[in-house]
Amino acid sequence: MILRPEPETSISPGSGNCSLCFSNLMNTQSIQNRIKADPYNPRLYLELAEVYLDEGNEGKARDIVVRRRNMPSDDPVIHRNWAVLCEEFGMARQAIESYQRALKLAPRDTDALYRLALLFADIGHYEKSIRYLKKTIKYDPDHQEAKRLLADDYRAIGLEGSAEVLEPKAKKLTPGTPPRYFTPPITDEHTGIFLNLFAGREIGYAVQEVDPTTGQISYSYCEAPLTHDLIASHLLGEITLAGYPLRSDNTEQYAALSVNIQPGVLEDNLKNKGYLAYLKEKTKDHVLALSRCAQQLNLPAYPEDTGWYEYRLWFFFRNPTHFLKIKRFITAFLEKVPLPDGNLTVEPVLATKPVGIGWVERPTMLPLGVHKATLYRSLFLDSDGRPEGEQLKYLKKIRKITPKAIQERCRTRSVSVIGLDARMEGMPYPVSTLAGKCAIVKELIHKAFAGRVLRREEKVILFYTVGIADRDGDSLHSILENCPDYHYVKVERQFQRLQPNPISCLKIRELIPELTASVGCNCAFDLRGGKYPSPLLHVNPHLVPAAEEFLPAANLPVREVARRYVNLRRQSEEIKRAMMRLESVLDRQFSKKKIDHIKLRDIKVRRITEKDHTRWELERC
Repeated sequence: MILRPEPETSISPGSGNCSLCFSNLMNTQSIQNRIKADPYNPRLYLELAEVYLDEGNEGKARDIVVRRRNMPSDDPVIHRNWAVLCEEFGMARQAIESYQRALKLAPRDTDALYRLALLFADIGHYEKSIRYLKKTIKYDPDHQEAKRLLADDYRAIGLEGSAEVLEPKAKKLTPGTPPRYFTPPITDEHTGIFLNLFAGREIGYAVQEVDPTTGQISYSYCEAPLTHDLIASHLLGEITLAGYPLRSDNTEQYAALSVNIQPGVLEDNLKNKGYLAYLKEKTKDHVLALSRCAQQLNLPAYPEDTGWYEYRLWFFFRNPTHFLKIKRFITAFLEKVPLPDGNLTVEPVLATKPVGIGWVERPTMLPLGVHKATLYRSLFLDSDGRPEGEQLKYLKKIRKITPKAIQERCRTRSVSVIGLDARMEGMPYPVSTLAGKCAIVKELIHKAFAGRVLRREEKVILFYTVGIADRDGDSLHSILENCPDYHYVKVERQFQRLQPNPISCLKIRELIPELTASVGCNCAFDLRGGKYPSPLLHVNPHLVPAAEEFLPAANLPVREVARRYVNLRRQSEEIKRAMMRLESVLDRQFSKKKIDHIKLRDIKVRRITEKDHTRWELERC
C-alpha cells in the first residue's frame, strides 16, 4: 500500500477535470517548494513521484524513481513505497532491491515479504520466493494469500506433496474404472533383509514429516529401535523412515554417494524444465558410470533414484567397520572414478555434519520410501538406469563388501569403460588365472556376466572351482549376482557348506557334456602324487587332494573297489585321448620347425619315427 501524503493546501477554484488538474498543479508546486527547502528528504521525492503518477505524467514519475529511490533513509515504509512504484513501472530488479532494503530495517514486515516473494515467483526464482513466503507465514500464520502462493511455488518445482499439505487439490473424476493397484505382501523375510542391510544406530531413528503450515520437510527423532512393523509401513508408503548409520561403537554397515545437480544451477533453472530434465538425465548417467566402475573393481554397489534431482550409490559392508575407515574407502574410490560434469556434484552421504567446532548426527532417508515432498518413491535402478521390476525381490540380491575387499579393491588402477574381460581381470589372481586357463570356467563366468540363468549343474561347477579358489566368497558372489535368480543369503549359505575338495574334470564332463565338447576341454595336468584332474590344478596343486581311488583298498567292500576301478578307467581313457590330441599337435609343430626333440627344464620330449609309426619318449636331462 503506497502511503499517499496529504496535500498541505487544498485549492479548488472550479469543478471537474480542470479542478483536479489545478489541484495537482498546486500540489506539485507545493512539493517542489518543500524540496528546495529540504533537498535531502526522500519522502518529498516519493510524494512528487506519486503526484506525477496521479496526473498521468509517467515519464516524470519514472525519472524521479530512477534518480531518487537510492537516497538513504531509515524509514522502511519509504523503501517499501519506492518498491511499489518500481513495480508500477515494471522495474522488477529495482523493486527487489528496495524491498530488501525495507526488510533490513523491518524484518517482520509481512507485506514487504509477501510482495518480494511474489516478485521472485513471477520471474521464476521459486526457491527464493519460497524462502520469503515461509518467513511471511512465520510472522503471520493466517496469511492465506502467502499459503496459496507457496503451494503454487511447490507445484512449480515438483514438490507436489508439500503443496498438497497447504492447498489440497480436488481429485479429478475419470470416466470408467481406473487401473487397480495391488499392495505387495510384506513378509518378515523382506523386513528382515532390510533391517540387516540398514543396521545402524541400535536405538533411534527418524520419520520424515511435512510442516502443515509451510510445507517444509523435517525429520522427527524417535528414541526407539527399528522394528519389522516400522519397516513394513515404510515399504508400503505409510511412513518414510530415515536411519542413523553410526552405531554406538563408531562403526557403520552401509554408506552412500550422492550425485546431484549443483544447488545454484538447480535454483537458476527451476523454470527451465527442459534443461533440468537434461541435467537429471546426466546425473543418472553419472551414477550408473560410478556403478560400473565399482563393478569393475568387484565392489558391489547399488544405484538408486531418490525421486528428486538426486541419485545415490549404496555400499553395504559385511562386518561393522569404523566410520573413518569407511570414509577412507569412499575417498579412495572417488579418486579412481571419472569426474562429474561441471553442473553436477558427487559427495559422500556422511553420518555426521559439522556444527560449530563439532559434529552432529544427521538422518539418512532410507531407500524404497515415498518422499513426502515429491510423493515419488525412491527406487533401485538396473544397469540401464530403469527401475528394477520387483524392488522387494531385488533386496535379496544385495550383497555386502568383505573387509578384505575394503583394503584391497581400491588399490588397483583407475577404471573407465568396463567389459567382460576387464571385469574378469579385476578379480583376485587365483580366479582370473583359473578363468584364463580353463575354458569351461571362463564360459560359465561369461554366461553369468551376460545376465543369463545358470543351471544347477553349472552353479555346482562354479561353486567347486571359483568358490574354492577364492575362499572369501566375494568372487563367487560377484559372478552369480548378475543372474536373475541370484539370492545373496542362499548363495552365502551354500558357500559356507562347501566341501574342501574341488570338482574333477571328469565330473564336469558328466554334468555339462554339450559345453565341454563345444569349447574343447583338453587340458593336460601333472598328476604326480595321486592327484585327479581338476581345473584347480591350474591355480594351486595343493588345492587338489590325492584321489581316493589310489588309496589301499584291501579292506573296502567289493562294490566300492569296483566303483574306484571304473573311475580310474574313465580317467585313464580321458587322459589317453588328451595325450593323443597333444601328440598330433606336437607332431605338426615338430615337422614345421624341423626338430625331433624339445627340452623342458629337466625333461626332454623326443619324437622317434620308425617306418609308418611315431612314438614319443621322455628322457631325463
